[in-house]
Amino acid sequence: MEIQFRHQLEETFNRHGFPLTSKQIEQLTVYRSELQRWNTHINLTALHDDTEVIYKHFLDSISILKHYTFVEKQAVIDIGTGAGFPGIVIKIYVPSIHLTLVEASQKKVAFLKYIVSQLGLGPSIQVIAKRAEICAETDEFINAYDWVLTRYVASLENSARYCLPLLNKTGKWIAYKSKENSPEIRQGEKVLHELGAEIDNVHTSHIPELNRSFVVVSRINTARKNL
Repeated sequence: MEIQFRHQLEETFNRHGFPLTSKQIEQLTVYRSELQRWNTHINLTALHDDTEVIYKHFLDSISILKHYTFVEKQAVIDIGTGAGFPGIVIKIYVPSIHLTLVEASQKKVAFLKYIVSQLGLGPSIQVIAKRAEICAETDEFINAYDWVLTRYVASLENSARYCLPLLNKTGKWIAYKSKENSPEIRQGEKVLHELGAEIDNVHTSHIPELNRSFVVVSRINTARKNL
């Protein structure tokens, strides 16, 4: 079963332009196994089929890398990471980034700390057991990140107030959304503008099996008066 998963993982990633090293195959295989094991005790994912895990968790997480390059030592924060998506998969694929995982659920934080250790992801990753709203008011996190990532969290309108303060002056917030996001974008644009930000771009995932787009937001000034 594990051999079959490794083969399917490698073949699928290669086909979509993300070749994996033997170490990355091993890490993602362990990730999948531990996700399934822990999921019998706590609700980490509704996906159980290997194909769905590969596409909807693993490939979905890194498909943003077809549009942007995360470079060495850049600071990345994944807000509401849940079981570690997309942050941990990106860290596996680009191990040189500095990654912060933010999750309010203590049970999920326990899993995150365990899987980070099991995968040997090193000292350049931290797990924060806080609500995003608290991070946005804490000096350690304000203006500190090159990339802010959100997946399966609140709307642009509702999450802007705790995502934008985390960006440094050239940083970008990438919101993972479904392709049908036009109403949410229209509702969010006014709030973003009020908070000194704008939508740079909306990219569609190149992987047809995923109903995924990425809304990319940048700050247009460094003033925080409305944040």
